[in-house]
Amino acid sequence: MTRGAKRRDLDKAWRVDGLFERLSIYSPEPPLPALRPRIVPAGAVICRKGDIGNQMFFIVEGRVTVATPDHPVELGAGNFFGEMALVSGDPRSATVSAATEVSLLSLYAVDFQILSSSSPEIAETIRKTALERRGGPPKE
Repeated sequence: MTRGAKRRDLDKAWRVDGLFERLSIYSPEPPLPALRPRIVPAGAVICRKGDIGNQMFFIVEGRVTVATPDHPVELGAGNFFGEMALVSGDPRSATVSAATEVSLLSLYAVDFQILSSSSPEIAETIRKTALERRGGPPKE
């Protein structure tokens, strides 16, 4: 992926879901070194249940299927996944596959720690989402 294509993906992700918009309070530009682009073909497994969760993913384009115990859940652009294992340190709780070709941005655990220091509001949003998805307290 070229630097120009990476920049377009980052700029697009920066605007989705409001999550990155909150980070713009602290920085007018996306954290280029921290977010790593990845294109995954349809049908490919992105992460497997039981794996170590050393990164989370933001969906820029396309859709993924999360194989939960109850029923599959589909997520699209503007959503993120993988945060539960990243935040808790527990193994991944579900297998996630690309339902379509999907453009992702990944954030590794070490970069999440840096983000937590520089942008605590973003880190807290990610932590709250992880807690809710684990069946924790309802959204406020």
